[in-house]
Amino acid sequence: MKSYIIEKLKDYSKSNEKVKAIFFVKEDNNNEYFANIYLVLSDIIISKIKEDLENIFDDYAMINKRKDSFELDKKNQQFTKFELYTNDSTKISINLIVEDKANDFIKLCPGSIEFICDKMNLEEEIGEKNIVYSLAREFEFDECCKNFFSSCLDVSFNLMSRDLISAGYRMQSVRDYLYKLLNWYIIDKFNKGKDAGEYGQNLIHTLEADIKEELLLTFKTNDITEIYGAIFAACQLFRKIGMQLSEKFDFSYPKKDDVYTLKLLRKNYKKMESLQV
Repeated sequence: MKSYIIEKLKDYSKSNEKVKAIFFVKEDNNNEYFANIYLVLSDIIISKIKEDLENIFDDYAMINKRKDSFELDKKNQQFTKFELYTNDSTKISINLIVEDKANDFIKLCPGSIEFICDKMNLEEEIGEKNIVYSLAREFEFDECCKNFFSSCLDVSFNLMSRDLISAGYRMQSVRDYLYKLLNWYIIDKFNKGKDAGEYGQNLIHTLEADIKEELLLTFKTNDITEIYGAIFAACQLFRKIGMQLSEKFDFSYPKKDDVYTLKLLRKNYKKMESLQV
């Protein structure tokens, strides 16, 4: 995170009595082009805070508002997030947390917490907290596998009909299920102490070089042949990681679905090559 962001928010906390705490997770802020910060307020008036942020970061090019949530007592608690894109190529995410939920929320934050300001002594609340990420249960693993392979076939069928737009849309589902599997892989690798990150920002630092190279092969152009290459690369990586996890946790890997999917993908690819479609 760039130092000026911390300084600007520190000044803001001194001039605004409604600001009760500002903090961030160190592990989520190792990239100078991204900052993810939590702003705790006694009273949240969205329009006023938006105006404040526009004044604080007056070099912004665009500001986006969206909703996020966290689970508390088995209920989803929503909060607002502002995303500022500045002219020095930085994305600053400001998460607005109301004061009466802050004690519970901060205990759910993974990693090491660093405070920019702490008027309500939140630091005492976290103590020696130890966030543990959850590994997949067998039914979740099985569901992820089946959804992955069915998404691969959906892409193939779209390509057979020359519908590149739908194929591109479904290809994202293929990657989503692959990322889900890789997230479990990272959680296991780091003994439940780390995951892939909200937007996959931890993948670059946690995956082995060969896995990163294979993952990059799943991103291709709008050429049909290259999209097929991306599908095959995704299947190869999914099988590699999926079989590792299934063996370690004594899960049943869906070999039948895997083999059938690849067999049909190759068949469709050969049809496409011979211009029979």
